[in-house]
Amino acid sequence: MKKVISRMFGDYRVTDMKEFLEASLKSIGLTHQLHHKKILLKPNLVMGKAPHRAVNTHPEVVRAVAELLLDNQCSVSIGDSPGYESTERALKASGIMQVAEDLGLTIVPFNKPVKKRLADNISPYQFFTLGEDPALYGAVVNLPKLKTHGMMGLTLGVKNTFGFIHSLEKARWHLKAGQDRALFASILIDICRLVNPTVTILDGVLAMDRDGPSSGRARRVGVISISTDAFMLDHYIESILGLTSPLPVTRKALEHNLVEEYEVQADAIPEIEDFEMPGLTDTDWTMPAFVKRILKKIFVKKPRLRKKLCKSCSVCCKVCPAEAIELVEKYPVFHYDRCIRCYCCQEMCPEGAIFL
Repeated sequence: MKKVISRMFGDYRVTDMKEFLEASLKSIGLTHQLHHKKILLKPNLVMGKAPHRAVNTHPEVVRAVAELLLDNQCSVSIGDSPGYESTERALKASGIMQVAEDLGLTIVPFNKPVKKRLADNISPYQFFTLGEDPALYGAVVNLPKLKTHGMMGLTLGVKNTFGFIHSLEKARWHLKAGQDRALFASILIDICRLVNPTVTILDGVLAMDRDGPSSGRARRVGVISISTDAFMLDHYIESILGLTSPLPVTRKALEHNLVEEYEVQADAIPEIEDFEMPGLTDTDWTMPAFVKRILKKIFVKKPRLRKKLCKSCSVCCKVCPAEAIELVEKYPVFHYDRCIRCYCCQEMCPEGAIFL
């Protein structure tokens, strides 16, 4: 039976994390499998924000994982495809670049588009353009951050692999899915299955709730979890947060029998009583399409602007898949008739000036 292994941490002490990770990898049978391999680390790297903001995977988690792999004679690379800035710039501002330089890690900018096919897709799509080919590596180590997400509720292990999509392609997938969270969930699941990470290690020591994934509240949850199966890990994290029903990705994974029975090994189950989820509106109503369209316009949250925080950088305009935002007299104006409620503008705003 597969496992999810979890432990409580009060801080990011590297020696403690390495001890836990080494024992966990041995428990799930990966120690010898990773030995001498070419490894790609895939952190959550949304944008260049300091570690205390909890926007990205914490640099010390990256350090602990990388050191452990280097101790096992692996060659280690690290990369992602941030939303609007270069990988190098985001790595530097997040503090992860210093870790990469200290340990001699190879930086992978995810700028080599490769079309990959998934034969047993659950979404309507079989072909996906990735920014880096996971087949070039002996193992992909998935390093998500525990954060809320305006569209999907949480961004965990499965959602983190969306970063493999080439930067220009992300908007196309958001546009295809529109406001259909179930469809977007199936796309995310297919991408995760295509990437097929060898192991997923979730950083939830300092997490983010409220208006994540970039402008929420940084708050301590104090957990690091590891599994060979991202779907199981996501299911486990949702359970310890006390969610009353599965979020879109886990719901779709359960529908397709992708969440098998698993064993939990944990020193303690964290008591998380005040984790504030974003206010999602369920849009998968069973009713005629024309009625759903009307109700979505009324009830589904819209992106809005805090003018006093806006720096007129126009990032929101650039990342909007539907081209539904324009600058008017220095400030963004939202054209809600074209807005698909993907909330990329809110996710990518470097100033936290857009809210839902």
